[in-house]
Amino acid sequence: MNGIVLPSEDVTILARAKRAHLQVVVDKDRPFAFDKTLFAEPGVLMPWDLLPAAWNFLARWDAAIPLWRYGMTANDIGAKEEREATQTIVRDLRVLLHSWELLFVRKNEAGCALVETWKHEFSTGGDKRLAFLRALYHVKPRLCVLPTSWLANVRTESQQALATRRGGTLIKTGKPLVKVELAPGRFVKCHPGDEEKVRKQFQKQMAHGGRR
Repeated sequence: MNGIVLPSEDVTILARAKRAHLQVVVDKDRPFAFDKTLFAEPGVLMPWDLLPAAWNFLARWDAAIPLWRYGMTANDIGAKEEREATQTIVRDLRVLLHSWELLFVRKNEAGCALVETWKHEFSTGGDKRLAFLRALYHVKPRLCVLPTSWLANVRTESQQALATRRGGTLIKTGKPLVKVELAPGRFVKCHPGDEEKVRKQFQKQMAHGGRR
């Protein structure tokens, strides 16, 4: 059985899940309630049309999760002490981070260990992304890494957080992201006006290495 676990209620997710015939459990402790569980954060822009693909990934992977941002690494976030603690486990902080706001996990030994270790790593506070990275290196599950487009609104929010951390200002346009079809059945989201730029980048990417 597939389902969603939320730490607190989100009326939008609950309504959409009902239409998709998906069960939802609301529990701050984030229990394993299903054979294949999506641990989601309230407020995320859920990729509802991609969920069937995610469930299929869990047939062979222990977990699946989107990358957070392509331009930031573990060396760019968190307090110095936590980065140093993370480096003792990861060895090299020049690695990309993950969007824990959308975590698909199969209920098996490695999947359960990943979630429980992540909880333990974050139990004393700190940065959740660094905590997840440490848990990932401790458990070493079979992880399917998804592109950042699975959680477009988390990327947008992270830009605001980065600007704030650096003492800068990020101007909000107020315009929602638009959906762009790159190939039959393959979509990404971008800012209005960037559609052609995104298509050209995708075509260039395909010409130099195929599907990524």
